[in-house]
Amino acid sequence: MRTLDPRQIFEQSALEVRGDGKAGGGLVLAFQSLAALFSSLPNMHVQEWPFFSSARRGANIRSFLRVSAKPIDVGCEVTRPVISLLMDEVTGKTVDFAGGVPHGGTFVLNTRRTPEECAKHFHLSGRVMTVPGDDIGTRYLKHPIGNVSAYVAMTEAIGGLEFETVVGTFLGQLKKRRIPEVLLERNREALHATKESIQVGVFDEARPGDHATTVFTGYGELPIGAQTRLRLSQTNHTAAFARSGFRLLFNDPNKSCTGCSHCITNCPEGIIRFQPDEERGVLVTGADVSAFCKLCGECIAVCPEKLFTEGKYEEVWDETVTEARS
Repeated sequence: MRTLDPRQIFEQSALEVRGDGKAGGGLVLAFQSLAALFSSLPNMHVQEWPFFSSARRGANIRSFLRVSAKPIDVGCEVTRPVISLLMDEVTGKTVDFAGGVPHGGTFVLNTRRTPEECAKHFHLSGRVMTVPGDDIGTRYLKHPIGNVSAYVAMTEAIGGLEFETVVGTFLGQLKKRRIPEVLLERNREALHATKESIQVGVFDEARPGDHATTVFTGYGELPIGAQTRLRLSQTNHTAAFARSGFRLLFNDPNKSCTGCSHCITNCPEGIIRFQPDEERGVLVTGADVSAFCKLCGECIAVCPEKLFTEGKYEEVWDETVTEARS
């Protein structure tokens, strides 16, 4: 299938880029660095801004970027991006990061999965680029943060950019934040490691009606003026706020729960499961980790018997049951 050329687009009109991720995951820095990169080029016009509220770390956020060789006349949010970035797999469970992307657009995903797996899972039609950014972050920065790799992958998606300039611009943004020299060098290593880790494929997996452009139809169940669902809506599954790769675990094989109820009263989401008990008052049996647990750690901190823990978890994508193509 024919894919859209980002460079041709920003030379003729405006290249629009959108990214979805989590607060605290580095999405804003990745987009700021991309904006700085294009701002350093002659005769380029750039718009860049993030969209988030006072959400806690882990809540969904979104960033926008416009780049053009001509003056940019619009200032609204990006609804039809040619390049769409998914910084965090879990974000893709509650946000359609591919919404509005035209047929043949580019999708950049921070994941260790292959482009083919992502195209089939998210029903993507266009160029799909994947990079294991969290793994690279863990190796070089001692922290599973994928913004370094996401930034490099987006520059590769656009093409035609000198790699040393790409590296220098990102490090320049870090220097503004007074990052120590030793960390700058680690980031440099991560930037170089990313370039060889990007996988690319072209696929046509979108079905009719997939990823339509979102049209504003009012606030619905949200308070008037609300900018984000946050915890204002019971339909918002705040489990997507949790860090990727981890999940709350509950284990009480010997029924050691004392019935103190500290976990119940301290849980901000009210998801602790329990049943009446004649001796202890209540017996905690677990928590609704699939929908609303965001790994705040309150139950872990207050349980006197240490029945709650945090463990590694990797979501399994089951593609064996798929909807028939229309």
